[in-house]
Amino acid sequence: MPSPALDLTLSAPVHATDAAIGRVENVIIDPHLGRATHIVVREDALPNTLRLVAEKYIAAATPEAVRLNIPQKRASQLKQYIQADYFAPDYFLSLAKAEHLKLPMAPASFTLEHPATPEGSVALAGHEPVRASDGPVGRVDGVLCDGHTGRVTHLLLRHGHLWGAREVQVPAGLVAGYEEGEVVLGATKAAIGALPDVHAG
Repeated sequence: MPSPALDLTLSAPVHATDAAIGRVENVIIDPHLGRATHIVVREDALPNTLRLVAEKYIAAATPEAVRLNIPQKRASQLKQYIQADYFAPDYFLSLAKAEHLKLPMAPASFTLEHPATPEGSVALAGHEPVRASDGPVGRVDGVLCDGHTGRVTHLLLRHGHLWGAREVQVPAGLVAGYEEGEVVLGATKAAIGALPDVHAG
């Protein structure tokens, strides 16, 4: 019997075993392995806090909700997705000294924030443009994965314009690559347009 699919719909509510905790902000894909490795959850209690949740903590996922197999307290201890690196003034002074430079004024401290996307992976935030072989074809709405292996089976694609928009499942085999800020398909617009609407009937 095949394992149930994980429907990682962006913005879907996320529930721990004992409480609702937030919403799906990103789905992180390793394109080399063809797997969804993490989701990023924006916490309800602290909306500026994003948590990196490994796929192993996902018990079930449907368009209505993602359910984790850990309690709220454990979820709140997971790694924050936005990491902050602090550089003290001494750091800049040591750089200047090593380069034999004289700074015009005393340096200030500096904090650099960056996402903790694993190296080589892609973080889908939703609404990335999707380009077919002959032009734009829609925007990303989410990811379908095999519940046992985590392998991406389909991308959920919002196809068409606002009033005639449809949601279709694009087989992962049609994804040619993930480029800067967009998903590239190895299929034509006509082929994608011929896919059935997942909400029809």
